[in-house]
Amino acid sequence: MNRFFVPPEAIDGASVSIPEDVSGQIRKVLRLKDGTVVQFLDNQGWLYESRIHYLDQKHLTAEIIQKRPAEGEPACRISLYIGLTQREKFEWILQKCTEAGVGQIIPVITERSLIRKASDVSSKQERWEKILKEAAEQCGRGRIPELLPAINFDQAVRFGSQAEKALFCWENEKQTSLRSILAPLRGIAREISLMIGPEGGFSEEEAAAAQSAGWVPISLGKRIYRMETAALASVILTLYEIEQ
Repeated sequence: MNRFFVPPEAIDGASVSIPEDVSGQIRKVLRLKDGTVVQFLDNQGWLYESRIHYLDQKHLTAEIIQKRPAEGEPACRISLYIGLTQREKFEWILQKCTEAGVGQIIPVITERSLIRKASDVSSKQERWEKILKEAAEQCGRGRIPELLPAINFDQAVRFGSQAEKALFCWENEKQTSLRSILAPLRGIAREISLMIGPEGGFSEEEAAAAQSAGWVPISLGKRIYRMETAALASVILTLYEIEQ
């Protein structure tokens, strides 16, 4: 069944006022017929199973058949702090980590980041939010992950350390595994920060600063992953361990 996120204000009692961009997708791209049943989500945890009706050739409305809690959201919110990288790779991370269940993504400018200024990516915010929205619709999420503006490493270390557990994925960590840290939190953790470095990894100084702020350096295994692989693996493995 087709799923569409709409603003909460589009839900009005027993009907949905379908925004123009969603209307265009229904009419021009999907070519859904009058009376087709679809699902609308308000990005606040509710799903509205609805029947669409054509008012004319350009405007649609929808009759709500059933309202129920949206599924697909993990109980634990994962905030992914990820080193900025080239556009194609970063957009792949946005899409796949949305599918994996990430709750929030924060681009980070580190010592070895390929992109060095937040202003270099600020114009891409709208495009990236669209990628998150489409991925969330496709994979059955009940909420669209939040994408924050890019911040520097020091800010990321401060903000992320406020979570219940802040995990610093570092290739130089050989002893502490992700599983060993998450085992005591299984079924009870509600907020976890994950930090993934850029190509080239973190510097020794950055690792020391993160540990001083309360981040726990952890290993993802015996192999060194590409950053996009590490980002996706860390989210999947964290939620797998927490939701056992």
